Amino acid sequence: MIQIDQEQIRLLEKRLRGIGVDRRTFLKVAAAAVSGPAAASLLAACGDDDDDDDDDDDGGDAPTNTPDDGGGQSDDPTATEEMTDEPTEAEDGGEDEPTATEEEMTDEPTATEADGGGETPAEEQIFYDQYITSDAASHDFNADLYCNGVASIWSGVSTFNADFEPIGDWADSWEPNDDATVWTYHIRPDNTGFSNGDPVTAETFAWSWKRLLMPETAAPYASIAFDILNAQEINLEGMDPEELGVTVVDDWTLEVEMIGPRGLFPIIASYVAMVPAHQPSVEEFGPNWTDPGQIGQDVVSNGPFFLTEWEHDVRYTCLKNPNHWNADNVTLETVVRPIIPAQQGLLPYEAGEVDWALVPGPDLERVRDDAQMSSELIRYVYPGIWFVTPQVTIAPFDQLEVRTAVSHAIDRQRIVDVTNGQGQPAFSMMPPGLFGFFDDPEITDIQRFDPDLAMEALVGTEFEGGQNWPEITLSLREEQHNSQIMAEDIAAQLEENLGMDIAIEIMESRTFRDALWNLELQLIFIRWFYDYPDPNNGYYDMFYSVRDTGRRQAWSNSEFDDLTIQGKEEADPEARLEIYRQCETIIQEERAYVPTTYRVSFYTFKPWVKGVPVNRQGFVVPNGNIYVTMWSDVFIEGREA
Repeated sequence: MIQIDQEQIRLLEKRLRGIGVDRRTFLKVAAAAVSGPAAASLLAACGDDDDDDDDDDDGGDAPTNTPDDGGGQSDDPTATEEMTDEPTEAEDGGEDEPTATEEEMTDEPTATEADGGGETPAEEQIFYDQYITSDAASHDFNADLYCNGVASIWSGVSTFNADFEPIGDWADSWEPNDDATVWTYHIRPDNTGFSNGDPVTAETFAWSWKRLLMPETAAPYASIAFDILNAQEINLEGMDPEELGVTVVDDWTLEVEMIGPRGLFPIIASYVAMVPAHQPSVEEFGPNWTDPGQIGQDVVSNGPFFLTEWEHDVRYTCLKNPNHWNADNVTLETVVRPIIPAQQGLLPYEAGEVDWALVPGPDLERVRDDAQMSSELIRYVYPGIWFVTPQVTIAPFDQLEVRTAVSHAIDRQRIVDVTNGQGQPAFSMMPPGLFGFFDDPEITDIQRFDPDLAMEALVGTEFEGGQNWPEITLSLREEQHNSQIMAEDIAAQLEENLGMDIAIEIMESRTFRDALWNLELQLIFIRWFYDYPDPNNGYYDMFYSVRDTGRRQAWSNSEFDDLTIQGKEEADPEARLEIYRQCETIIQEERAYVPTTYRVSFYTFKPWVKGVPVNRQGFVVPNGNIYVTMWSDVFIEGREA
């Protein structure tokens, strides 16, 4: 690997910044200061056109905007497959390969060593976070989940651990009433948890959730709270926000009334879309209240860190919040998060600008072959799935026999192979490690790869023997993450195994969404990156058919629809799991979708980054759009001078 003196690069940047040179120009100057492959890498990373924006970079809509971690946010609250990529973060997953291969990791993965609590290491605790690819609109997640800001400056009543389970944050406990129609949250008492010393109280959340729902806020993800009594009416019909089903019992007790039984609510409440705002700052400073340069002071927030500097299009700087309830267990003192164009790929990591990074697909083999970086590589099954949807109202997929043939004609392992291992075969809706993941023969055999079964399904139809197919088009959204490579292989497999001659149509995101919602597409290849780690975000948000807008397929089954509502309502986890098992069985037997691939991402972590958590599958779990508390666990030890 070409060694670039990171301190010299930083000093050069500092000098050039002092005379007004912007970051992209700096990279070109830096490239001229080195020679050979390193210079070529620097110049290539800048791209041919400094003004070229990459609209498909990962994480553009994800709450934490990490290049590969964002999850399922989109411009529509349920349109997860249409957003830019990055986090969800299925930060869990993988049973066949719970850790990276020996070629990809050392015996003791540097990113997974001891947790960050306890004694503070002697060295300076500055963490250079994975870069983001575009500047934020704000850091006000209460008003705009897609603001592209820093989610780690906020804490909700609860959050998700590395296994995507709800755990206490500003609420140290919660419980439902007998039928889960009311949830009571107990806020940590007598705190001064905002970074300016203001307390985090029940009213903090009551006020913020009303603000989320008020039409004038125009929050694009307000529907996340629609399970709360009167939330939908406030957001869509202008009902008085004071009618929201939240009651401040006292400063430290919040009651939340549902529209019916909702065992799901603790998961909803743990998602970043439900974090609060700081009411006095909103009222004093207005829309710019999360921009330190605009308001002339640090941003007041209630998370483990607070924002002290926002140099637009360059970096964010966050400091530890000493008032946070978990401050004694947080080791990092400063987090610097650069803003770097996506075209630079892995270069910032190699140049020492960041302490961890997504490995772009084209760089994976190079990293694996590099003696140093291969020891820093980790593999991670992300909470996302790709699947094929045959439109049940458009020939030839209006015939169950044809859809059955398609379901048996796709070799999922081959799809993984053509993407160089950046995927894992998928046989059910939920990715490994998430609640609702099914890995048993009764389900995985329904659509197993079997070319003979595929052809047998066509017997008695006009397509018997793989003949007489009409024109068939496979449509997908223009994006990264190997979608086109996978779609091309799926089309090739259907031709090889069924005789289908398939044209591939790659569509601009908005055009794709409109055609999808209008049920115009014949055969669809979709990715769905989970917003929150629950089957409701899959079965209900994607396939519930009793809705006026936002339908992504024409398939409808009343039993399935009823089960998705029952899944929302049921509080017992085992009973919920059985409900979703029935959902999965119905949707697969009717071939309403054909699961193909779970997303797999690769990251590199510098050897001095310690404490990154590991989930129960054995995977290192970085920050994403579901899990957002990595900064609280990480610490620095042994950084190179």
